[in-house]
Amino acid sequence: MKNKNKSESFNKSKKNGIPKNELTSNNHSSDNSNSNKSDLNIKSQKLLKQRQELPIFSAKREIVDYIYKNKTVILVGETGSGKTTQIPQFLYEEGLVRKNNCAIAITQPRRVAATSISKRVADEVGTKLGARVGYTIRFDDCSSKYTKIKYLTDGMLLREVLSDPLLLKYRIVILDEAHERTLRTDVLFGMLKEIQVKREKLAKDQREKMRSLKASEMHKAPLNVRGPKTHVKFDNSDSESESESDAKEAIIKKVKVQEDEIFELKIVVMSATLDAEKFSNYFNGAPILYVSGRQYPVKIKYTYEPQNDYLDAAHLTVMQTHLETNTDSGDILVFLSGQEEIESLEKLIRETSKHLPKSKKGLVVAPIYAALPQNLQNKVFEKLPSDHRKVVLATNIAETSITIPGIRYVIDTGVHKVRGFDARVGVESLLVEPVSKSSARQRAGRAGRIDSGVCYRLYTENDFEKLTEDDVPEIMRRQLTSVILMLKASGIDDVIGFDYMDPPSKSALKNALLELYSLEALDDSGKLTDLGKWMAEFPLDPVYSKVLYESIKHKCTSEALDLVAALSVDSLFYSPIDNREAAFNAHKQFQSLNGDHWTVINLLKAFNEYKNNSSKVVIFDQLENDPDSFELYENANNKDKSSSDKLEFWCKKNFVSFRNLSHVIRIRQQISNLASNLNIDVSTSCGDDTDTVLICLLSGFFYKCAMLQPDGTYRSLTGSQTVHIHPTSSMFRKKTAAIVYDQLVFTNKLYAKSVSAIQPGWLSIAAPRLYGNNSF
Repeated sequence: MKNKNKSESFNKSKKNGIPKNELTSNNHSSDNSNSNKSDLNIKSQKLLKQRQELPIFSAKREIVDYIYKNKTVILVGETGSGKTTQIPQFLYEEGLVRKNNCAIAITQPRRVAATSISKRVADEVGTKLGARVGYTIRFDDCSSKYTKIKYLTDGMLLREVLSDPLLLKYRIVILDEAHERTLRTDVLFGMLKEIQVKREKLAKDQREKMRSLKASEMHKAPLNVRGPKTHVKFDNSDSESESESDAKEAIIKKVKVQEDEIFELKIVVMSATLDAEKFSNYFNGAPILYVSGRQYPVKIKYTYEPQNDYLDAAHLTVMQTHLETNTDSGDILVFLSGQEEIESLEKLIRETSKHLPKSKKGLVVAPIYAALPQNLQNKVFEKLPSDHRKVVLATNIAETSITIPGIRYVIDTGVHKVRGFDARVGVESLLVEPVSKSSARQRAGRAGRIDSGVCYRLYTENDFEKLTEDDVPEIMRRQLTSVILMLKASGIDDVIGFDYMDPPSKSALKNALLELYSLEALDDSGKLTDLGKWMAEFPLDPVYSKVLYESIKHKCTSEALDLVAALSVDSLFYSPIDNREAAFNAHKQFQSLNGDHWTVINLLKAFNEYKNNSSKVVIFDQLENDPDSFELYENANNKDKSSSDKLEFWCKKNFVSFRNLSHVIRIRQQISNLASNLNIDVSTSCGDDTDTVLICLLSGFFYKCAMLQPDGTYRSLTGSQTVHIHPTSSMFRKKTAAIVYDQLVFTNKLYAKSVSAIQPGWLSIAAPRLYGNNSF
């Protein structure tokens, strides 16, 4: 490991950085269950050898000392060096979070990384997931008061600031994969800098207070405690000495229990590739540590000419690699842009595999992406027999967030999905775009983890040279409404003067503030209203929170919960190419004349009715946040399989995605629990009053409306864009005076997806601040 930017030297022979009283000798002393402890310890010991072989392990002493001595450290560790899994364990083992009121938080930009990495670290520590090591992602909290190492998404750490403004339960916050510059991570940079300054002052004030209090207590103590005794009875000298010692000990204990100890906050910024100097300057000259990884040479191969269909090219490259190399020579990793492409390529490979020679039959497809259930995600880490080969189909999560063992062949399609927002026209898009050079290098590096490898880039070398060096930070290209609400709720009113690493555009900030004002989350002076504080309680986009709030007044909370949960997935319906007519007829039974939103409500009502009338009832996975019930997490998938099969059959018969529907049911339950905690009656229903539900929907989605034009097209109220209804919508080819939609997507036209018919007059009711004086 190389150190740059600081002159301090390391001493490997002694623990010169950490006070002796902060070391801990027993890493497993507070595990709740003794029955499984031996098994967990055996597994932990088996993994210890693997840990010790990681490149970062030899630098353990230096890393710990540097983090202890400095408020902030920038750590650049090559992919596969072990930084994400090992550094939290190093700090835990050294006793830096031994106290009851402190832990380590490690942020991840993706849910998949938070869950999979925490499972691995729990195994290495020798504890059940959710006990000593846990994770927290949206709608899924697998942690407890005993958790000392917690992996969580950057968005969840932002939410914790609302309930714990100084993050006092964390002594160390590790910002992992900082190079990705996600919107919430960028905001965390500024918030943590401010929290660090406040914590430093509080810790200093507390130390002075403790010294003053200790001196005061000693002054009040009896003479025989404060000074030397003038009269000594020889036969009682031992008891007198013990009495004096006990009295002093009592004073020290009394001082210590006055309040919980406040620690200064330590920040560790980690990444495989980032502009280290820029981060160091932003964090007031923080030292930079470099940890080398274990990397073998990787041969890069480009195409001779651009590929018109990179999905087809990826399919051919997978099959060619599999046929021309030995099955046991290494696994294949394919980078794709998203779930749809992964599912398409998975189907192609499975179909082709049926026609392979017998000696090449062992090709196992293992997809991994954010929406995939945890048990299926884990398949990418499973070891296969020597006559089998794994082909992993992944999004860019496999670039740096997780390390998949056994990969020697990488197929890089050169694309990823990028979410953007045009503040001028108010349109958010999710587009497939070329990756940056740094991402392409990260992808190639995955082939050199276990031996020399090969990376097939499905684009020309000339096209590679045209790529940008780094991705544009999300804060420069995303809608800021949710983040601005979070900043306001955290007590940061000056969102324009906030300490951003790269400030967003003034138009983006203005757009976000205007939308929050229109949602009635801000008052005329820009301060957070009571409604704004209420909206911030939910881990939802502000527009969804507003819909829930309005549903209370309109007595349609049950339907609003259905909608908000359903909008968390791309689609609940599917139409296979070879059976579209049957799918159309099946979907028709749920369709509403009012549009797609009420169609979704009809689907959920039909599903619940079928579920409740079945002979057996399935209970979707719910995790208990109880230290005595951690085994529930491990057994969450062991529900009544016959009931699950029956419901899955119902979904298949009606061409409904059982996986997405299960996800919606879980999210709805989680939001219902949060609402119930705020004394909201979640069972309130408006029956079949479609107008009421759509007015509630409009209260949050008033920006996403379009009016019918004389030529038969629709024109959006924001940005005056010509909008077409997407062919998958039940409103396709229908004409109505006005529509509301969930999102706009660009293909050959600007399409509105998930569309419902509304009356123009509802706009002034739903958004009086924006449309109150307008007549449509």
